[in-house]
Order: sequence, then C-alpha cells, then structure tokens
Amino acid sequence: MSGPVIDLAIVGGGPAGQAAAEQAVAAGLSVVLFDEQPRPGGQIARQPPAGFTVPGWLAGRAYAEVKAQLARFARLDGVTWRGGTAVAGLAADGDGFRLTVVGPDGAERVAARRVLIAAGCYDLPVPLPGWTLPGVMSAGAAQAFVKSQRIVPGGRFVLAGTHPLMLVVAAQIVESGGTVAAVMFDQPLGRCVARALAEPLTILRHAGLFVDAAAARRVLARAGVPVRFGRPLTAVEGGEMVEAARFADGTVIACDRVALCYGFVPQADLPRQVGAAVCWEAGAGGWATAHDGWMETDRPGLFVAGETTGVGGAAMALCEGRLAGIGIARAAGRLDDAAAAGLARAVRRRHERLSGFARLLAAIADPAEVLARAAPGDTILCRCEDVTHAAIDAALATATAPNAVKLVTRCGMGVCQGRMCEGALLRRIAALDGAAPGGGGGFTARFPARPVPIGLLCGADRAEAGDVAD
Repeated sequence: MSGPVIDLAIVGGGPAGQAAAEQAVAAGLSVVLFDEQPRPGGQIARQPPAGFTVPGWLAGRAYAEVKAQLARFARLDGVTWRGGTAVAGLAADGDGFRLTVVGPDGAERVAARRVLIAAGCYDLPVPLPGWTLPGVMSAGAAQAFVKSQRIVPGGRFVLAGTHPLMLVVAAQIVESGGTVAAVMFDQPLGRCVARALAEPLTILRHAGLFVDAAAARRVLARAGVPVRFGRPLTAVEGGEMVEAARFADGTVIACDRVALCYGFVPQADLPRQVGAAVCWEAGAGGWATAHDGWMETDRPGLFVAGETTGVGGAAMALCEGRLAGIGIARAAGRLDDAAAAGLARAVRRRHERLSGFARLLAAIADPAEVLARAAPGDTILCRCEDVTHAAIDAALATATAPNAVKLVTRCGMGVCQGRMCEGALLRRIAALDGAAPGGGGGFTARFPARPVPIGLLCGADRAEAGDVAD
C-alpha cells in the first residue's frame, strides 16, 4: 500500500460500528468511520438532521442502550467521522485493503490495514402483485421518516407481514400523528404463541422486550387500530398509486400506503466483493458473513459485526462490535491473548443470552410460508429491470445458474445490484431443483456495491480507472 494508511476503517455508523470504534481507539488505533447517513446512529438510532430538535426522540427503554452508546461515541476522540459517504468498493491490497469511497466531494481511495464491515441489514423484499406501485414501502423506510423527523410519509397506512416489528412501527406512526388502518399478520396467532411458549426461559430472560411490544399494542388499541392474524396479503391495488390492500380472506382495506415487514436480510455486499466466505441464512434468507470468535472473516484483517453476520438486533450488534474491536486490537498487537479474553468474557456471555432471543424472534416471524407461495406470472420479480416471474421461469427452462439467468433476463443488473431480487430468484431456482436456496451461490458481487453516479467515479481526480473494473 502506498500513501497514508489508517489502522482501521469501519463501514457503518450504527451500534456495532460505534462499539468497535470505542474499543479500537482505547487500544490506540487510528480509526476512520464511513456511513451513508450524515450523522451516526444507523437505522436503530437514526438522528434528526443537525440543527433539528425532535421532542421525545426515541423515548423508551428499548432505545436506552443504543442512545447511551451514541452519546459515548459523540464524546470519543480519535475517530474520524466520514458521514454522507458510501463505500462502493473493497479490495485486498498487499497486507491491507483498499476502499473506494464516494462522498460529496467525489471519489477517492482509502488504504487501511484492517477493515470492519458493520453495514447492518435491510427489509426482506417479497414480490407480490402491486408491490411496485408508488406508496408501497418497507416498514423500515416508514420508520426512518418517523424516527428522525416525525414525518409521516402518507395518509392512511396498512402494515402487512410476519414480523412483530410491525407493532412498533405502527405505534410510532400513530404517535407521530399518522393514521394506521390495520396491522395484518400473515401467520395465525396460535402459531406465534406456540413458538413463543416453546422457549419459556428465553421469554423470562427478555421479558422487557415483550413488555415494549405490549406497550406498542396498547398505543394501537387506544387509537382504534385493529391487529389481525392469519391474514395473508395477496395484492396491493391501485392505478397510478396505492388505493387498497387485498387479503386472502377477501378483506379489502382502503389506504394510500402499504408498509411491508416480513423480516430482514444481512447486507453483505462488501464482504462478498472481496471474496469473504458467506452462507445463506435460513428463514428470511440473505448472505451472512462467516467469522471466527473474534469476528474476523476468512480474509485476514477483514472483520464483521452486527447484522452483516446475521440478523440479531441492536443489542447483539453492540456485543459483536465490542468483540470485533477487541479482536482488532488483539490482531494489531495492542492486546495480548489473556487481556483480550478478559475484556471479551462478559461480552460473550451476554451475546450468548441474546442469541437465544434472536432465534425465538426469527421463529415467530418466520416468512417461509409466505416465500413458498407462487406469485402470478405477471408479477414483477426484478423491479429495477421490470423482469416478471414468467420471464424468469422461461429463462430457467435452459439456464439455472443465477449469473446465467441474469445475462438472459437482466434480472439483477439494475441500480440495486440484485438486493431486491436475488433472494426471490434463488428461491425460484431452489423450487425447481429441490435444493436449499443459495446452495449454488448467488450473483457475482461486483463494483460498485452501492448506487454511485458514474461521473463521480470517472471525473474525480482521485478515483482510479481500476476501481471500475474491480
């Protein structure tokens, strides 16, 4: 590597990235943290724009720990914060790494001895009739508006899916002055209860989280919002925008926004780009990055933490960020094995306890039945390139490898680089050959990992043409 080299580059300013930065700085390492948002916090603690005040921002016990971490990070010296900056590329470079970053001033290369990817997750896309209509959004997108600015992006909401987070998002919409017509769970209530009662000790250990869900339910009850179970969403209806949501029992609810919440998938674009080992997650799917006990991948010097390793929630992300920070300090020779083990002991115990709750929540929210349903042939699967299920099925008659289908149909060639359609395609392939989704791999991860204006890459003095070919 030539030019200035930093000890640690962190991608992602959420709880995991912040916690890792705290540990790395304590060990005397130089740290630069990149995030696409202008302020740290991630999705869980998305901050209002600088200069804005939101009364009661993220009030409640559920956010106390991440807000405390955010406050510590704000006081932390020794971290260079690079907000509003996307990391579009990651490549090995000698005994370190080269990051291609794109921000307000254009593109540049950054050299780092070690890299931590803590990029979080995104809402599971579920292609169904009408899901590309203006007014259909993920529950996470609706929550992002409400959390940071108390903007309710619509008039009358229907929330549909399998994940209990819908209750929290619906309550936040109501408390921000919005209208929620209904919260409709796909699965029967009895199934949720049975899966919860199968882990009674886990419920007792994490009773506070269930209390928070009950509090959200009370907010909805006071607002007269019905919460129904066993109501699969079959279509979103409308002309130029959302007008109604239709359910399998024949119920049609008038609305102008439908927020979908079927679960979450890891964001592992950069680890895949640099060739780190990943595995397909059960349930909601997505590629989780494999790692050892210190959160290091099979690419020496590349660490991961938080939802990039598998979806487990903010508290687990904090634990993994701390473990990664300790592991990075150990790898850099700033901590010996005994000191690192001592610092990590309590963190590991808590991580193990939290993993039990993450497994329970995944079982309750399991979207497997939803994902197994066959969509009508004219339903769009790849929304960037308008590729339908019928077009995919026609291509699968002769090509069954994901990259081959991509070449034939353009599925996965759009702005999102397959984030919205790869899972659906892999499940379609698996249904044909009887294998597990992802068993044959997915799309080849290519540069850029994020949508980037081509002019910034080609016109910036500091960007190199080699990046475009990576």
